[in-house]
Amino acid sequence: MTELSIYKLNKKESIIFYACVAAAGIGISLLMYKNIFFSVLIIPLAGRIKSFTEDYLADRRRTRYMAEFKDFLFMASTAIGAGRSMKDAIGEAVPSLANIHGESATLVKDLRMAHERMETGMENDVSVLMEMADASGLEDVRDFVLIYSICKKSGASLINALNKAASVIMEKMSIEREIAELVRRKESEGMILLIMPILIILFLNLFAPDYIAPLYETLAGRLIMTITVISTIGVYMLIRRITDVVI
Repeated sequence: MTELSIYKLNKKESIIFYACVAAAGIGISLLMYKNIFFSVLIIPLAGRIKSFTEDYLADRRRTRYMAEFKDFLFMASTAIGAGRSMKDAIGEAVPSLANIHGESATLVKDLRMAHERMETGMENDVSVLMEMADASGLEDVRDFVLIYSICKKSGASLINALNKAASVIMEKMSIEREIAELVRRKESEGMILLIMPILIILFLNLFAPDYIAPLYETLAGRLIMTITVISTIGVYMLIRRITDVVI
């Protein structure tokens, strides 16, 4: 089962990542110092940038997982309403989910594995689903498995429970989408603050090179450039921290 809280770049992704970091380091070094050797300064930051990238990709994967899980709930409730067991409902839902979200979708892979364990390994469906919920780390998935377990033991209406769970998740996703939109605006403002000094310096290099020349030719100028880079990154990281607290 996939642990959604952890995302590690694979070999191909790592190559692309380090290539982009190297290109960014060289570009900033040439723009800010007109010297390629200053690009080595980005090396100590590569680990931090990689961790930030993996956290961002993990958040995106969790968001997609919840959208996939919402669709699964509706499919499962329909199948169970027709008299299918949970194992059969999962087996019928997997192809439909794959058509909607693709074979590479995380939930499709997890449900396919869960169905094989129930079908071939004859494992208890509640135990398998609980393991999947624990691996996901998502409260809504855990609640769904808990509801299913209670309904199965008590004989309560599983169809009503699944429909109610799907409705609650949809309302929650709608609220989270609104919050995410507000956060995205603040992140865009932070990105503008990050890019603006670079654009100004690039503009001056193109149209007024003599005006900006002292920043490259004197020790004080290089110090000012360094302070500009550090302060710009610091402001962006502060905005990121604020938006993380909001989320």
